[in-house]
Amino acid sequence: FVLIFHELGDTFVANALNIVVLTAALSVYNSCVYCNSRMLFGLAQQGNAPKALLNVDKRGVPVSSILVSAVVTALCVLLNYLAPESAFGLLMALVVSALVINWAMISLAHMMFRRAKQQQGVKTRFPALFYPFGNVLCLLFMAAVLIIMLMTPGMAISVWLIPVWLLILGVGYLCKEKTAKTVKAH
Repeated sequence: FVLIFHELGDTFVANALNIVVLTAALSVYNSCVYCNSRMLFGLAQQGNAPKALLNVDKRGVPVSSILVSAVVTALCVLLNYLAPESAFGLLMALVVSALVINWAMISLAHMMFRRAKQQQGVKTRFPALFYPFGNVLCLLFMAAVLIIMLMTPGMAISVWLIPVWLLILGVGYLCKEKTAKTVKAH
């Protein structure tokens, strides 16, 4: 719309629209920093993130968590500066990869949960429709998304990073479990 108004010669409306879009983007960013910092703080409280993220100022603002968000933002800005033609696509591909991981984990966890409940002889009060076919369909759809991403230039790297990310998460989980067992032993 900005380009349309600019081409029509109405720079005032084009600039006003730019201000609205930028204000909306800053508002979204602000809410993301707020949510992300509180989520990191909560994970640290549960012992699922480094204790350094528990650092708060005198008003209770999780400063360390906000700093982590700022560093990630700075890295994204740097990526955009270094590769402006591909940065947005790469970041979107990483987001899609994260969504694929999330949905696959949800489907697998649900299948394992239902199987365990069936083995215990427990009947669920609100069974999911089409179980287990819905879960299998979801997993097949996620696999199709990954295949499409592999065939799309610029998106394949994010698919190849999924196993690396899962390995990092797995090592982190094993370290956390080892620490928890050591603490319980003492």
